[in-house]
Amino acid sequence: MSIQNAPIARRDPKIHSRKRLNFPCSCRIAFNMKSLRARPAPFLVAVGACLLSGCRSRPTGPVWDVPALVGQPIDAVKQKLGAPQEETAPDPSQGQSIWRHDETTLTAKWRTGNKRVTEWTLVSRDESHAVREEDHAALLVPGQLKENDSRYSLDWIEAPERPLFYTGVRVTPALKNHPVIIRLSGSPALVQLTYAITGAQPQGETILTIAPWEQTFDLPDDTQVALRATLVKPIGASQPNMKLEIISDGRVAATAASSGSSIHCESEL
Repeated sequence: MSIQNAPIARRDPKIHSRKRLNFPCSCRIAFNMKSLRARPAPFLVAVGACLLSGCRSRPTGPVWDVPALVGQPIDAVKQKLGAPQEETAPDPSQGQSIWRHDETTLTAKWRTGNKRVTEWTLVSRDESHAVREEDHAALLVPGQLKENDSRYSLDWIEAPERPLFYTGVRVTPALKNHPVIIRLSGSPALVQLTYAITGAQPQGETILTIAPWEQTFDLPDDTQVALRATLVKPIGASQPNMKLEIISDGRVAATAASSGSSIHCESEL
């Protein structure tokens, strides 16, 4: 056979074509077989990361406006965010409400007595996508949070199996003080009045007074105020009646009224 008539060697498309692998997730990785044989490590690292993480999407923008929720009672929070996907009661004094959006979870812990939200947690990463401390600002984006905001303090949530890597942030609202008035009103009478304040600034007193009477305080969140009045002696011929009020931030938080000998009311700020 002459050289001129020799068959021409052709590239087999099944061997030399560019390959594409389809994984169960949405990732597609194209590679050249020859380059794979020469440099397998980068490819294997990419495939391993994809399979281990499941190619899960990461939050890239705001999901909730957490600063606007700070300071709101849980009932107002539910009106803004809608019904939570999950709600539990870790103990009789505390409730927990959970909202989810894609891979991001927002949790509110609140007191059952006054409905105040005492803590928020915002988790936007799984362990495979946890970030280092120098990159933790990305964890604030889903909640539109900012560092050094006087309305709350921040604590970073560390990945359980990856020390110094972080998956979310814990938000603790700053405590607020409230102007509080305790008030006795009604017909003129000699009354034994007892008030008890428990919490960060405990105090209390029992006095003899004549209605009307009131006293003003400046008290922090989660303070319990209890008020009791006992009729000692009516003044005049009119039928005695008494009314107690605990007024916080200009609204009546608790009240009780009676024409009998004793009344009681209490409230948690």
